[in-house]
Amino acid sequence: MVNRLENIIKISINEFHKKIESEINDGVYNVAGRDKNIKINKKIIQTALKTICPLNKERIIAEDLISHYRNLESLIPYCSSPKSFRTAWGLRSEILNKYDANTIVNEGGQIIPENKKMRLFQTVQQGVELGINQRLVSFVRHSEGNYEDELDLEGRFTYQPPTDATGMLRYRWCQFLSKSLGNDLIVIAVMWFKMVINDIPKYVFVAAPAKIIEWEEDIQNLGSSIQNPLKLQIIERQDVFNFINLVQSSNQTKIEIKTRRELPQSLSREWSYDRLNAAKKGTQIKNWARKVGKTCPGSLCNHTQFEKLPNKKIAFGHIVSQDWTRAFTFLLDKKDHPDNLYLTCNICNSSLSNNFPDSDLRKEIMKEDRGTIGDWLRLDESGIRHS
Repeated sequence: MVNRLENIIKISINEFHKKIESEINDGVYNVAGRDKNIKINKKIIQTALKTICPLNKERIIAEDLISHYRNLESLIPYCSSPKSFRTAWGLRSEILNKYDANTIVNEGGQIIPENKKMRLFQTVQQGVELGINQRLVSFVRHSEGNYEDELDLEGRFTYQPPTDATGMLRYRWCQFLSKSLGNDLIVIAVMWFKMVINDIPKYVFVAAPAKIIEWEEDIQNLGSSIQNPLKLQIIERQDVFNFINLVQSSNQTKIEIKTRRELPQSLSREWSYDRLNAAKKGTQIKNWARKVGKTCPGSLCNHTQFEKLPNKKIAFGHIVSQDWTRAFTFLLDKKDHPDNLYLTCNICNSSLSNNFPDSDLRKEIMKEDRGTIGDWLRLDESGIRHS
């Protein structure tokens, strides 16, 4: 039985191959920041695709993806906070003195000594390190003066393009797969410095996880973007665990079960049950549901359209009931989470009392054209805010 992750990857591979065939022409491509021009033709492309995302290999690629991120997960304890990584970036020089090192550590950074057994913490010239079977980017090295040497206040930076067709296509495949998974793929960014320890110069490293961002323009037309750099943003370590949980859940669920990426904490707090019961936020949700034609998932009202109901006859229901969360207290902080809430009419909501929705109602709530409040925020947060 094909699981959801394999199905996503299969569809992604087929679509990526079709886009490449229709959008990339034979020719010589100029890469920004490089003296070398890259020759690309159909034969070179097909050879590259056999490595990156071969057709009919979705199960193998899914296994590689899981293994790839398990390996990255083991490196997360060595990573620094986004704030300390930005500080380290700004302090870069050939020698890292004890005062700068102390500043980095005080801001949540870790100074890691060179380790010949760990590829991440070695001073090699290769900037991009690849994951299992060379399908994805695993981590990127950055040193002062390379390419566009800027890291903005949000932790965003641009990483230099490769000088070969396979590397260029791999960047675009990482972006395309990010879109398909509904979440940005993760790499680890690392910088190295010299630091004098006991009068002896040693190499030390500062690393942080980063996600691939702003990929929409790069995958819109591969013919005009194949040579583009990779755009990255430094993220918190917890974001990596959230992403890995998403991938692993997708790998263990059937096609018809949708796995959701975790909502940011700020968003889940902002749109929690107590906030939705307040006039403004609750009204925004109800107005949006009317505007896009949502209907009640309950059957007692025959799935009435919300646009036919006044606000006072529309309610927010709980999937896991409030009483049940009191029985198992670890659920209490999830009780009012947007992913545990759905919009319903008063008639269907009252019929549940303190019980769970039955299996039929749960299926209706989880349908693609319905969903939880959390699903709606993932789908159209901006639209809801302006409703």
